[in-house]
Amino acid sequence: MEGPHILITPGRVILRWDAETESGAYAWASASFLGVEAAVFTAADSCTLDQIHAHDRLVKVEPSEMLAGLRGAKGKFLYHFRIYFDEIGCLDVAAGEFIPPLA
Repeated sequence: MEGPHILITPGRVILRWDAETESGAYAWASASFLGVEAAVFTAADSCTLDQIHAHDRLVKVEPSEMLAGLRGAKGKFLYHFRIYFDEIGCLDVAAGEFIPPLA
């Protein structure tokens, strides 16, 4: 209903989103990325087909031009994570770890 919230602090990104539950109500969930070297949000109208393919799911991008372009990331083990929210946009994050929502 409200769209995702993205909180970026040094080394960490927290992603919050609301989704419809089985009862039809909406509830908030959140996940975190740790060891963040970069985070980029792209509005839906500017997203590529590759970004749109990450529709409502988290994917690891391999190979990643984003990781290859990070000067300070040399020697760090990083993943390129991506998620696309319909009609909102795409979040790309270069991070060492993903912490999923609590069940």
